[in-house]
Amino acid sequence: MKSVLLTLLTLTTLILARNDVPSCYAALKMDNPNPTVEKELFILIDQTTPLDKNMMIYTYKNMMKFIKNGYAVTIASFSANANGKYTDVAYAGRLENLLPDSAKHNIAKKTLRTYQGCMNGQYKYAKKKATKALVRVLKGANKKLPHSDIIKSLDDIASHIIKPSKASTKVVLLVSDMIEHSSITSFYHKGLIKKINVAKEMTKVKSSGHLTDFSGADIYVIGTGVIGKKGYRDAKTLKRLTDFWEAYFANTHANLKAMGTPMLLEDIK
Repeated sequence: MKSVLLTLLTLTTLILARNDVPSCYAALKMDNPNPTVEKELFILIDQTTPLDKNMMIYTYKNMMKFIKNGYAVTIASFSANANGKYTDVAYAGRLENLLPDSAKHNIAKKTLRTYQGCMNGQYKYAKKKATKALVRVLKGANKKLPHSDIIKSLDDIASHIIKPSKASTKVVLLVSDMIEHSSITSFYHKGLIKKINVAKEMTKVKSSGHLTDFSGADIYVIGTGVIGKKGYRDAKTLKRLTDFWEAYFANTHANLKAMGTPMLLEDIK
């Protein structure tokens, strides 16, 4: 019963729309002429995948490109419903669009100065809060967690967070070793990564009911094949993993832009 209640509470939290960044328009009782979100970045962090310093810096730098007016950032962590490491949204915030120059002429100078100060403060607030959340989640990763429920977690997050997002463009940065080890399937055999039969594994995913819909999001992956902070899988193992995940994303209405094994050589766009 406790597990069921925990799952329901988690899903309820995911479903509720939230913005961790206070609105300047609401505070100043001003109409927001453009409440749309141009781009949203979803940083999804597998808590079973500790990152080295370079990958942490890469994640932070790319996040900061989305802390800007008209953009949104959501940071979520996952692994499995064990040891308090269930799916959780650590940060969800968007920065409001600036007033167009044409609208500024109709606002009193004092109010305009207050508005400009508020918008500057909004940026600083979002930067600080998102950075704090990202560092906390990245440092909370633990390779010793017993399960890595990637497929079900991605289904939950895509269904309840990514698909409902109203952003014109959706971008996902998935931070994970991409090694599934759950009740759906396991990529391990006698402690090693097994020879993955892509067609057979995809059949298991479809049968589980967790083949999700990423709503046309662009997908970037870092950490594929990571073993702890300083170890990496061999080329054959990485090929097996990438073959499966390429097939998976091709069946989930996603645009797989790049898979880092473990690092990407390009920035997120």
